[in-house]
Amino acid sequence: MNNTTKQKYELAERMLKGKIPAEEVQMMTGLDMSVIKKIEEEIAPMVRDAKILQGLDNKELNIGEILFDNNGTDEEADKDY
Repeated sequence: MNNTTKQKYELAERMLKGKIPAEEVQMMTGLDMSVIKKIEEEIAPMVRDAKILQGLDNKELNIGEILFDNNGTDEEADKDY
């Protein structure tokens, strides 16, 4: 498999993960529908797991407190650390 073909496979995988229909992926990448269906089957568990975790927060996942930096771009506020 050359780099161009590999890039097409990776592009198709990213598009399918992004919920783009298989027909559009085929049109944009030029891959056979059988190849696209195979990629869909490979990524199906990942997509399913992402849907399960989508609506949960840190308390439901039991991971404790999460710290957020409210001054992510304020260097003046961070100089004491």
